[in-house]
Amino acid sequence: MNDPDLGECRELGRERGLAAGLAAVLDGLDPETAGHRGLVAVPSGNCPAHARPVPNHLAALEGISLLRFPGSASGSGLTGRRLLALAAVRIGVLGRMLALAADHLSVRTFGGSPIIGQQLVVGAVADVVTELEALSAAPTDDAITPEAGWARHERLTAAGWSVLQMFAAAGYIAEHPARALHVSTLVADVWIGRP
Repeated sequence: MNDPDLGECRELGRERGLAAGLAAVLDGLDPETAGHRGLVAVPSGNCPAHARPVPNHLAALEGISLLRFPGSASGSGLTGRRLLALAAVRIGVLGRMLALAADHLSVRTFGGSPIIGQQLVVGAVADVVTELEALSAAPTDDAITPEAGWARHERLTAAGWSVLQMFAAAGYIAEHPARALHVSTLVADVWIGRP
């Protein structure tokens, strides 16, 4: 697939996770020549033998491998449609994690009431939902500038941190599904050059 379908990428991120979505984003792309600063993040099953692994426990748990290609020239990273496709995957992952956070907050109580009903929590959930809707409706012009692409991913990272806080301490445990938000940020940082 040389032109990733954004809706499909969003669904893959939501239903099958970050690694499956990233596989669709990178399909047909040579990571060695495209990798920004010689470092790439790829689904764990797509590791060329000559690449040098960069250990990362959270990424490995999420089915992602970080690789360095010694001596490779720095590529441009993800641009255009692929940059947008990675954002779509991250939107899917973030939506799934928000649903898990809402479930988590529905069973936790404070003062005899579910935490999800507390005004500040309702506001935090609403803020993330609004951001997800805004990012999902954002223009999908393949000629997106590096600055606009970076800004989109920064907004996703900020929304991800808000969702992580909804899990309280559990959101920082490696075995918790919320690790997908940490790894999602890492993948974006690896593939998207800061303008």
